[in-house]
Amino acid sequence: MLFLRTGLPGSGKTLNTIKEIDYEHAADPDNPLLRFHKDPDDPNLPPRTIYYHGIPELKVDQLKSNWVEWETPDLWYELPDGSVIVIDEAQGTFGTDVRGRVEKVTRFEKHRHHGWDVHIITQHPSLICSPVRKLVGKHINFIRPYGRIKGIFRHEYEMCIDRPENRSNFKMAQERKIEFDSHYFGLYKSSTVHTHKKITPSYYKAIPFIAAAILIPILFLAGGFWYVIKSKSSDSDALMHSQPEPKVSEPKTQVAQSSVASTTGRVVQPVQEYIQQYKPRIADVESSAPRYDETNKARDFPRPTCMASTDVRMLLAAKSRGLNTGTFNGEDTVCQCYSQQATRMTTSFDFCMSVVQNGYFDDTKQQPAYATPAGLSSTRSLESRDGPQRGLAAVDQSAHTQKVSRFNIIPDSSRTERTIK
Repeated sequence: MLFLRTGLPGSGKTLNTIKEIDYEHAADPDNPLLRFHKDPDDPNLPPRTIYYHGIPELKVDQLKSNWVEWETPDLWYELPDGSVIVIDEAQGTFGTDVRGRVEKVTRFEKHRHHGWDVHIITQHPSLICSPVRKLVGKHINFIRPYGRIKGIFRHEYEMCIDRPENRSNFKMAQERKIEFDSHYFGLYKSSTVHTHKKITPSYYKAIPFIAAAILIPILFLAGGFWYVIKSKSSDSDALMHSQPEPKVSEPKTQVAQSSVASTTGRVVQPVQEYIQQYKPRIADVESSAPRYDETNKARDFPRPTCMASTDVRMLLAAKSRGLNTGTFNGEDTVCQCYSQQATRMTTSFDFCMSVVQNGYFDDTKQQPAYATPAGLSSTRSLESRDGPQRGLAAVDQSAHTQKVSRFNIIPDSSRTERTIK
């Protein structure tokens, strides 16, 4: 595979290339014919020889793999099959000045058949000629923000990215944060004079001021809140201590039931009296507690709707459930009344049958109102024919429309005596 490793000067591309390749192809001390770090797909892979060019004064004796320097990068295809090839400053060999189909470039088209893994290292992809970039199988780019030692970004792409510094391309990369391994410091000569210094971002200097701008208002608010709570607590304690002690002749129950006025004018109830307000007068009915007397006002009352039946199955079910049953017109009958909320009402059998026979008059029910030209009326207009034109609509939809004939009476004057002049 053809690997392209890029990064600005000082970003650690050469150091991390040496580290990654040396780690992958190190021989097993117990069995030199196998790799020390096994490949999960094939653990029996042998260590491979690494041929490098462009890495000055590399101390190969301190590395774990077999590194061999060679001086003819233009003839890289003459190296043994299965070799690992590392070419640093590759723009000198595969730069944009390469013209035509030269063999050092065209050999990349079939390098996989020979088992070569070629790693070319340069500062930017634009420094490498286009035919080589199009054949790249892995592109690894290193970014070192602000010259720091830790937190270096390693972006790995599945193809050559022409602008790896563009943030829009980061989403296509497998990103890892790495740091310089001090073990590889001094293994090669990266430069004659090191001028790369760590730079502190300008926004780091503003962090203390931002933190102060956020924390100071919070501290003031917390202090004010604590002061208000403390003041109320002190006033309450002072008021409790200022209460006159009860006389000996007064019973203790009277003292316990007396209320203590607070500084805000509210009445503080004794504990027992406060608890009694939450006890329901009727068991299991929480709304019957004195606490809810002001809000628990009646808004309606049950209006009975009664039903009777002589069906044998309903009679048996009614007797088993304790419903009203009796004899009406010589037949066993079940009768039950329900409210408008579909809840069962406890009534006598005679009352239930009376409602079934005669109905129940509700004198609280409001008369239906009808729209007329003069306003709302409790009686329906007799002019039903003109109703739709005049916009007459009954509020009670259950009332039947009455059809009343309309006559215009015209007096007959044909027999009136006439005087001829």
